[in-house]
Amino acid sequence: MVSLRELFIIFFRIGAFTLGGGYAMLAMVERDIVTKRKYIEKEEFWDLIAILQSLPGVFALNTALYVGYKLRGRWGAFWASLGAVLPSFIAIILIAMCFTEIKDNEFVERLFKGIRPCVVALIAVPAFNLIKKNCKDWKMVLVAILSAVLIWWFKVNPIWIIVVVSVGAVLYGVYGYNKMKGR
Repeated sequence: MVSLRELFIIFFRIGAFTLGGGYAMLAMVERDIVTKRKYIEKEEFWDLIAILQSLPGVFALNTALYVGYKLRGRWGAFWASLGAVLPSFIAIILIAMCFTEIKDNEFVERLFKGIRPCVVALIAVPAFNLIKKNCKDWKMVLVAILSAVLIWWFKVNPIWIIVVVSVGAVLYGVYGYNKMKGR
């Protein structure tokens, strides 16, 4: 059984070295929790990600809460969440303390420009893994690509896409069920 201390350390490390938000941390969480330590099965992990995407709130925190709760109950949820958010909190405090001195520093500007491609990769890898895991046929791949294009190119609010795709899935399910039953 995982200790509370270990949960805190795992999520603290993930929180400290993940740039780009919750989606960027997925690869690290999967590696530490699923692949390396085998605390959660891979199938359950990706089901969890699908559920967490639909919840309000910070994705990284929701992930830490769920994994911590699953592995050690309320205290696990507390320590995993604290580990996930503490590095960002510390970084924000440190940046706020010296931001006025460093905001125009050329080295800092170059550093942030250099980090941007890494952040893109950290977000892209879990996105491709989600597509690979969840898109079993060409229709699902088409919906994923079309959704991405609508959000990115046409600036459609993702909430509308979720609503339309959800209604479409229900109608498709009902139609498929009725067709299967001969109605």
